[in-house]
Amino acid sequence: MRRLMEVIASDRVDLKPLVTHRFKLDQIEAAYELFANQRDGVLKVAITP
Repeated sequence: MRRLMEVIASDRVDLKPLVTHRFKLDQIEAAYELFANQRDGVLKVAITP
């Protein structure tokens, strides 16, 4: 785990592709519903203000 965290901290791996869907805070119900049902190729949902 320590090695993995070092690789991530040094920007040697780009984790941005793991966020497959972005939602505004007022759309949080839709985000949870999408993730709970694993539709549309969702891997990770990001909620923004």
